[in-house]
Amino acid sequence: MNNETITQQINQATESKKLDLCEQQLTTIPPTVFELTDLEELYLDTNQLAKLPAEIAQLVNLRVLSLTDNQLKTLLPSIAKLKNLEWLYLSENQLEELPTEITQLPHLKVLSLDRNQLTVLPQEITSLPNLKVLSLYDNPLISPPPEIIAQGTAAILSYLRPKEMQQQWAAKLLLVGEGGVGKTSLLHQLRGEIFDNQEESTYGIEVDIWKVKHPLKDVTMQLKTWDFGGQTIYHATHQFFLTNRSLFILVWNARLGYEQGKLSYWLNIIQAKAKDSPILLVATHIDKGYDAILPFAELQNKYPQLSGDKCYKINNLTGTGVNEIRQAIAAAAAKLPMMGEDWPIHWLEAANAIRAKTEKSMTPNQLQSLMTAYGLAQDECITLSNWLHELGDLLYFLENEDLKNVVILKPQWVTEHISRVLISQEVINKQGILTDTYRDTLWQNLEFGMREHFLSLMENFDLSYRALDDRHTSFIVELLPQDPPDYKTAWEAMQGSKEIRMTYQLTNMNSLPPGIPTWFIARAHRFTTNTHWRYGALFADSPKRHHLGLIRAFPEERRLELAVRGSSPHHFFTILRDGLELTLQRYSGLKITRKIPCLGHNGESCSGEFDYAYLEKAIQKNKVEIECQEALEKVSVPKLLFALDWHTQDAVLQKLDELKTEMTGTEENISNLFKLMQRNFRKTDLQCPHAFTLSEQKAKWWQPFAAHEVKLQLYCQYPDNWHKTQNGGCYHLHEIDKWSHLLAPHLSRLIMVFNAIMTFGLSTVDRKNQLKNDLFFMNKLAQQFPHIEDHVDDATKRGLCILLEELDSSHHWGGLKPVHIKPQGDILWLCEKHAREYNPPT
Repeated sequence: MNNETITQQINQATESKKLDLCEQQLTTIPPTVFELTDLEELYLDTNQLAKLPAEIAQLVNLRVLSLTDNQLKTLLPSIAKLKNLEWLYLSENQLEELPTEITQLPHLKVLSLDRNQLTVLPQEITSLPNLKVLSLYDNPLISPPPEIIAQGTAAILSYLRPKEMQQQWAAKLLLVGEGGVGKTSLLHQLRGEIFDNQEESTYGIEVDIWKVKHPLKDVTMQLKTWDFGGQTIYHATHQFFLTNRSLFILVWNARLGYEQGKLSYWLNIIQAKAKDSPILLVATHIDKGYDAILPFAELQNKYPQLSGDKCYKINNLTGTGVNEIRQAIAAAAAKLPMMGEDWPIHWLEAANAIRAKTEKSMTPNQLQSLMTAYGLAQDECITLSNWLHELGDLLYFLENEDLKNVVILKPQWVTEHISRVLISQEVINKQGILTDTYRDTLWQNLEFGMREHFLSLMENFDLSYRALDDRHTSFIVELLPQDPPDYKTAWEAMQGSKEIRMTYQLTNMNSLPPGIPTWFIARAHRFTTNTHWRYGALFADSPKRHHLGLIRAFPEERRLELAVRGSSPHHFFTILRDGLELTLQRYSGLKITRKIPCLGHNGESCSGEFDYAYLEKAIQKNKVEIECQEALEKVSVPKLLFALDWHTQDAVLQKLDELKTEMTGTEENISNLFKLMQRNFRKTDLQCPHAFTLSEQKAKWWQPFAAHEVKLQLYCQYPDNWHKTQNGGCYHLHEIDKWSHLLAPHLSRLIMVFNAIMTFGLSTVDRKNQLKNDLFFMNKLAQQFPHIEDHVDDATKRGLCILLEELDSSHHWGGLKPVHIKPQGDILWLCEKHAREYNPPT
């Protein structure tokens, strides 16, 4: 957009009261903008603004100010003069602090601050009376801590509200490494205990407290030590306890050498699961001429988490070196983000009471009663419960329907019992088969209800799954056979079918992390063909096997391959891909290159591959063709990404039209494509219904479009029957322009799904003529705000919940309730009748 066009946009804003100057490479805001004193919405996203001038205060009628993706380092106190501001988007800048004056915005509802450099928030932010969404992801915040930020706005504000505080000098210390290297012996020596040369290997996890003097302050730090069994079979269970903001001690045996100590393997695991946590290297058995010989500088260059300037050493027999290691640990622990953190004193008292409990478990009601006895409100109980879960003081899966009825107070109790299964020779001999009868023998000291809970824990951790034909038999995925059974016969029989394939290359690992792909095999077990092994599995979408899916892992190549074959493979591929992505997300530090194969040229196959991330950028930039590096031929980007990326929605709709003209024999393809669209639509973390239509109400002839009244109608998302809510869920919006930025980010997907419903009648929708009119109006509305989807963040999308909150503060929403679809974790908002089909009354 040139200067002439910018001027034209500014002139038009005089009437529309909205100005969009996104992606204009602006380093300053044109002075004429500040003359638009009636302006209500100003979008300046994706520019190069380094500061917001004081003249912004002249725009006293601004309701929306969006500055996402700029270079702002500070905000001037003059921001407080925008008294009518309701939505302020400041994500993806370089803000290091907020002026306290920002708390003088009485109407502010949404404040988006993701991906900045904030370390603290002004406590006064809790005084904002109308703040509904406070988004703070990806900031180096000390207060509030990440555990609170992850729980959302209510938890953040609850934590920041003024209350009596006390510093907590506690943190988590984890000792990891191969089995038999001396982790437990090292821990005994660090605590000043007698060295036992005959110390037995640790099985599972040993948890204890070690008190260490702070190196600079007159306080004692409490390090909760987690001593992990190093045997390979336990590695998959480590994922639940390798948390960020902890201190890791990686131990290896100098006699055997650092390569046999698998230092790169362990460093990769820690980097992937706890990428910001410091690591100290300690070599044991420094005696009889052995020394810690390793390329420390090279390792530290690759793994910046390594603390200090060397590998620390200890002579196991004499204890030489233990004092230096003890001092290094104290210095590193003192710098941990959680060390010395302020806790509300009544939270700390409640937490200490929970920690002092001798019982191994309790019910959620007992936990809440204990907390309320110390003065915690209900929302504070939830926050503290989640916090203690994150810190490893307890295991409480509040959001999991299968696990939420039990609170585990001694997490090591779980690993002790899971370990009995993992090392069971009988289960190993049966290639991973565990019967309920043998489970009851292994866990005979547990009550029946707790046995079921522990098995559910294993299933939810994707360590096991029940056989589909015998619910009393489970498969332990870590004990599956190493060699594959015959999967090629069935797979190659479908060679002439359509195929979708994606490869995953783990670029920052020397091998595949534990649990990959076995956790995914467990997650996708409902599609099992009983053809699975340690590094792969063959899946089918139904007993008729219309589509087959194949996952294969190549550990030494650090590569995974997922492929689906069949007549219309996109839907089944998306289901399997979602499960695999969720598995990979467990390791937050993984760096992955995803590639998809070339479609071929002129009827001939091609061995070329394309970087999926690059294709996504290309489609977002409206680049329709890309050159294949193998054949040097042009390939269609929309065809490569067909139904894999939502930016290909036009191609999907075109495909629907093609299918409609070729209805013979394509009913299954149409159904699968529609299921794919619905599935992508419901993949959201919104805590409110998000399926709706908009209807234009009759307006006076002199009213401008922005002043028209619009009716918002919520829909039940029952897969085979989308329908309007019957009792409520219909709301009237006055001045649609006021709500445009909250509705527009959702329109394209809604239009796409409803178009499919209209085209094929794939769901029952009453009054289809009305739906046709609604879609016409929704398209018209989307055209009024054509660029809004290009510069909205997650907080903007969550603004829909703010709108529904204003329209229906009781959250009745036409009787719609969220139903979690297992095991992929999708959410459907369903009416009472259809919700009962998923969660029948007990």
